[in-house]
Amino acid sequence: MDTVNRPSESVAPWTPGAQELAPIAARVRAWWERAGRVYPETTKKAWRCDWAAFMKFCDARIAIPLPAAPETVASFVDACRLEGKKPATIRRYLSTIALAHRVAKLDNPCADEFVQLEIKGMYNLMSARQRQAKGLGWEHIKKFIETAGEGIRPDRERALLTVAYDTMARRAELIALNVEDLAILPDGTGRMLIRRSKADQAGEGNTAYLSRETVRLLTTWLGRAGIKEGALFRRLVGRHQIGDRLNVDAIAQAFKRVAEFIGMTPPEVEQVSGHSIRVGATQDLLALNIDLASVMQAGRWKTNRMPMRYGEHVLAARGGMARAAEAQGRT
Repeated sequence: MDTVNRPSESVAPWTPGAQELAPIAARVRAWWERAGRVYPETTKKAWRCDWAAFMKFCDARIAIPLPAAPETVASFVDACRLEGKKPATIRRYLSTIALAHRVAKLDNPCADEFVQLEIKGMYNLMSARQRQAKGLGWEHIKKFIETAGEGIRPDRERALLTVAYDTMARRAELIALNVEDLAILPDGTGRMLIRRSKADQAGEGNTAYLSRETVRLLTTWLGRAGIKEGALFRRLVGRHQIGDRLNVDAIAQAFKRVAEFIGMTPPEVEQVSGHSIRVGATQDLLALNIDLASVMQAGRWKTNRMPMRYGEHVLAARGGMARAAEAQGRT
């Protein structure tokens, strides 16, 4: 097996035939069928897109995608870099390629030194820093709540914004919420059950807090829309008709409309995405000196990497050098 897919002067690389490919294909199909019951549609869509990009590359070069030779994957990384793909996108492609090989019980070509060298070379030539979504914090949401006026669409957007803020929900989590997941307590606050999240593929669920104002705005929307069960947030058809459940793309579109309404500049609106309220809520919590463990719990993070990234400007203003500058009178 040491010579599988490793060209040398004396041994030709292994090319699987129909007999070898059949059990591999069967394993992948069986896994995909089971994964469909576990992973959210957004994750499965990303896998399909990633694999399609790799297949397109392999087809153009008459290369085998599964099992892929390390040299093929290394060339794919280089081609992606030359096309201007972001390092984060290339990392995601590699993660999907590695997953496909793991599912098929094949050696992971991404771990090969050929590929690792190409990745290191990529970072030497490109910045790994990702553009961060523009945060929509409480001050932005409050401005919209106070100025959006009356109507079923403003009612929905108020509820959508405040629920997204209190729960710090990802797009897929937000659109998956149902009326049955909402519990209103005697004191007027609420609790929202997030049945499944990116970090909770087992579906154990997490309970998020809702403020009294959020509960008030949410019940106003549900009453106006006549929603008593099923999807919490739904499409609006025309001025008054209620459609089916929102999709993930609709979240970013709604947040962009809100950003434009409250007077953000066109470049700022362009930076608004479906993650913007999650970013803004993180920044607000850190600015209020909420400890990092509580921020991670609220956002359902298992590591502090993303909240630290979202709140880096807030944390820099509270860091050692900022405190030193204040003490030295040079703020």
